[in-house]
Amino acid sequence: MADRDPRKKKEEPAFRVTDRRRVGREDPQEPPGDRESASATSPEPPSPAGDQAPPTEPGEEQGRDPVHLSTPDLVRIFLAELHMRALIHMGLIPNPATRLVAKDLPQARLAIDCVAALIDQVSPSAEPAEHDDLQEMLASLRMYFVRQSGA
Repeated sequence: MADRDPRKKKEEPAFRVTDRRRVGREDPQEPPGDRESASATSPEPPSPAGDQAPPTEPGEEQGRDPVHLSTPDLVRIFLAELHMRALIHMGLIPNPATRLVAKDLPQARLAIDCVAALIDQVSPSAEPAEHDDLQEMLASLRMYFVRQSGA
């Protein structure tokens, strides 16, 4: 049985949980003291508030709030997600959530078709090397699909 002496003072926890979601909040800024203590105890990166300088390189936009990303960068994120979903639904890699390998070819076909449509929209403004990479990604997805469908 645990020692429950009422004379003993309750120990303070070694950490503090702070709700950093901004849903329904009118003032998106946190008090400075809360931000410092939360970042010292929380493993998540600080959210991009007005105190962070804008990135100067395209690669620096990783980890930023999607609200601050340009539309072409969001489309590239969607392309990467759909690419992974297509591979998962073709049964080529395990689903990260379940760690199971399962085929769902209609879902894979939908993901591949969406990748193709997004590539058509992004390609005109893409650099030649990126354009080639996107076309290669689409061709490999289509090749994997044909192999997995047995056609």
